[in-house]
Amino acid sequence: MTIDIDHLSLRLPHGFESRANNIARGIGAELERRDWDRSVNIDYLSLPPVSISRHEGDAEVARKVAAAISSGIDRF
Repeated sequence: MTIDIDHLSLRLPHGFESRANNIARGIGAELERRDWDRSVNIDYLSLPPVSISRHEGDAEVARKVAAAISSGIDRF
């Protein structure tokens, strides 16, 4: 399965502004690595807040967000 995301909106905690681009790219890379077993078309996916710490690296934040997106997709 291919995943295409037309628009990704992240609300990151204060102090993460300079990290947003790296985190977004990391989310894309994480989703690209996942094995998708089916095709699904989702117009809108809203996720609950993802708990992150200021001390976590961009890759770890991206991994957590990608996991939440994957879980959201699995619900469809």
